[in-house]
Amino acid sequence: MTTTVIALTLIVGVLTFAAGAFLASEVATRILRRREKAISEERKRLNAAWKFLKEVYGVKTRR
Repeated sequence: MTTTVIALTLIVGVLTFAAGAFLASEVATRILRRREKAISEERKRLNAAWKFLKEVYGVKTRR
């Protein structure tokens, strides 16, 4: 009886841990995707501003 209770407790604990780890990875993935999207949008704005400066003011690059 005691062995059964211990085994069931361990199984429930492992399943709970696995579910928590899965949820944590899902949350982390969503956060990273949101940050990547924000960085992408910022990069688009910066590229547009740089293109405007190059066209209007004739800014040259050293390449």
